[in-house]
Amino acid sequence: MGFYLVTNAQVGVGLSSPNSYAQLDITSTNKGFLLPRVALVATNNSAPLTSHVAGMTVYNTATNTSVAANPVYPGEYYNDGTQWQRNSALNDVRMIAGGTIADLLSSIPVDISAGSTVNTTLTTFSFTLDRPSSVEFGGNISMSFTANGDSNVPVGDSSVKLVTVNFIFTSAPSGIAVNTPFGDSTMTYMNATTANITTITGNLYTSPHAVLQLPAGSYVVNLNGSASGATAFRVNYGSGIRDLAQIKATPTK
Repeated sequence: MGFYLVTNAQVGVGLSSPNSYAQLDITSTNKGFLLPRVALVATNNSAPLTSHVAGMTVYNTATNTSVAANPVYPGEYYNDGTQWQRNSALNDVRMIAGGTIADLLSSIPVDISAGSTVNTTLTTFSFTLDRPSSVEFGGNISMSFTANGDSNVPVGDSSVKLVTVNFIFTSAPSGIAVNTPFGDSTMTYMNATTANITTITGNLYTSPHAVLQLPAGSYVVNLNGSASGATAFRVNYGSGIRDLAQIKATPTK
């Protein structure tokens, strides 16, 4: 491979005429660019550099979790001037749950008394993160509304019904709130009654969604439905055939 230094201080490797907008232009059809390989200590520690340098890029060869809040793992890191930041690659993304077209839920009928709120666990996921990660929770959950005690008789009271679908941790590492809903998606439904004929709209969908920055550890999370109304009714969760939930984790360290 040839090395060329031109008079305007641009550097070309493998070519004699570097791109005019590049200080360094490397060309090859059978070789790559190899980053410096170093052993980082922690994301908040500049070592093996003597100070943080914005724009510095390295390939870290070490796994070090001794500094729990600032661990490092093998991979490409860049420095933002105050700490090391991991460059996440597509293959770093891990599907924890979902990722298939299979229907997640069978019909779950729940009767709601007038003026009350009923919480229902629709399904539960358990997962473990081996490092701090950005975790995306998402879903597409169907429901239909019928008369209290019957999944076939339409509601006919023209009263507003509210259903919220969300996620709730029931077990999580210290510092992560449990039994606190997140990712709320709310459906407001009011049937229409005309000339003693009640219309029913079929399956409706909610889309709970949240992105959380979570530490390493083990988690249990429920997908939860919460329903209420001024008059009694039945909500049929999972009444459709396209119920999905997805949890994806992308390492941030």
